[in-house]
Amino acid sequence: MIKKIILFLISLAMMACNSNQDINQKPIAKVGDKILYLNEVMDIIPSSTSKEDSILISANYVHQWVKKQLIISKAELNIPEQDKDVSKMVEDYRSSLIIYKYQQKLIEQKLDTVVTNSEIDNYYRQNTNNFTLNHNIIKALFIKIPKPVPNFKKVQKLYRSEKESDWDELEDYCFQNATKFDNFSGQWISAKKLFDQIPEKIKNKDKFLKYRKHFEAEDSTHQYFVKIQAVEFKNNLAPLSYVRDDVKKIIINKRKIEFIKNLEESIYRDAESKNKFKIY
Repeated sequence: MIKKIILFLISLAMMACNSNQDINQKPIAKVGDKILYLNEVMDIIPSSTSKEDSILISANYVHQWVKKQLIISKAELNIPEQDKDVSKMVEDYRSSLIIYKYQQKLIEQKLDTVVTNSEIDNYYRQNTNNFTLNHNIIKALFIKIPKPVPNFKKVQKLYRSEKESDWDELEDYCFQNATKFDNFSGQWISAKKLFDQIPEKIKNKDKFLKYRKHFEAEDSTHQYFVKIQAVEFKNNLAPLSYVRDDVKKIIINKRKIEFIKNLEESIYRDAESKNKFKIY
């Protein structure tokens, strides 16, 4: 069947190129009373497509069209009559889509998206119950160095040190020798992000985070060094620095809701003052 469709399309394409006849309305497939015409198929084929690819695209389109019409026919026979009228659903969807696009256009033009630090701080303090951690977070240093590790003892000393001069030396060393050097000392990350990177499986992660500040592990190819500098545990209040972006999004979203509410009310009052509607 597919072979016949392909051959038929080739012949029609040749006719379209070499004849003055208008064959755009030439039927190429039929399911019940639904007919697929040549022009519908040709419209989906890019002008630069090769002859071979055009045939494949056309054949696939015809095949999919036939399957779709068969499924529709089957559905028509097997669903209750009252469920077949989808015009109201279509109209409701169209109305919702138009309203949404209009609202978004006005939001883009008029909504104030600047959120000050003061607004973020105030919202966070007033809604602390909404910012409970659902996972452990940490500030940490993670180093991964290929074996054999150059100056192993030196690295052990440097990554544990609190001296700024040692930190500068560690940075230089890692840039030259480390496969990975992730410094999360100044930002909170999920503890899982760290555990996923070390080869050793930690059974009691809470206990590990509570009591271990330095950790070393190895596999067949690399040595790993971890320095945990701060921990906040699950079910505690999330630090503001960790949820700052979330708070900002919440504030902006609340503004959007209020903006839309005021927009609807403004349109209603304007129409009411101009007698544009009547309620019986």
